Amino acid sequence: MKELELSALRICWGTPIVEVENPEHNSVKPGLVTHCYDRCERDGMAVASGVAPLAKRGLYESRFDFFQETEPAVRSLKAFCSDALLAALTQLEQQLEGDVLASQKARVDIHESWVHITKDGGFHEPHLHANCSWCGIYYVDAGDSSIDPPNGVNQFFPPFANTYEDLGTKIWPLGTVTICPGEGRLVLFPSYVRHSAGVYRGKKDRIVIAFNAKVRSGVPAS
Repeated sequence: MKELELSALRICWGTPIVEVENPEHNSVKPGLVTHCYDRCERDGMAVASGVAPLAKRGLYESRFDFFQETEPAVRSLKAFCSDALLAALTQLEQQLEGDVLASQKARVDIHESWVHITKDGGFHEPHLHANCSWCGIYYVDAGDSSIDPPNGVNQFFPPFANTYEDLGTKIWPLGTVTICPGEGRLVLFPSYVRHSAGVYRGKKDRIVIAFNAKVRSGVPAS
């Protein structure tokens, strides 16, 4: 084959999905669990957020203000999630030209956050999140989730239509990404990625905290 010089090579529309383990999970878990159940008891209804109730079954969803609480475990988790997202963006940026995050003194604004407590048989249909750039799912308690067989897993779907596969498509993934809940694990993903929580079967509750974030410039608010 004749050697050709490429005039340009771009990897376009790449979709990163990042996993980060919280080293402080064991110390914050008891406070998080207690606070999650306290919220559930106070709300007294399944979908307290009022958002898309028909897309969810067998779970409790709080209002979108979870990280506004002053409980120490909640504040600790919020700081971890903000730091993890900024670290992930910084590392991703290092693969690109420029230094936008540093030059703009980027800060993470987690403006929406909520808890899901999923009972036996609960699930959340595929959906995406609006009005944000990044989203996160933090596993407080994985319950009886498993990857094989799939039980209570999160699935992330390709942001484009898959109509054909051959050797030429092997340079990028085309399939659905499946992530099994693991206690203390944070999953970060762009807001345009459709995702779901599959049917969960177990005697223990599956507890996750999710959030939406915007990345802004300027000094963080006190």
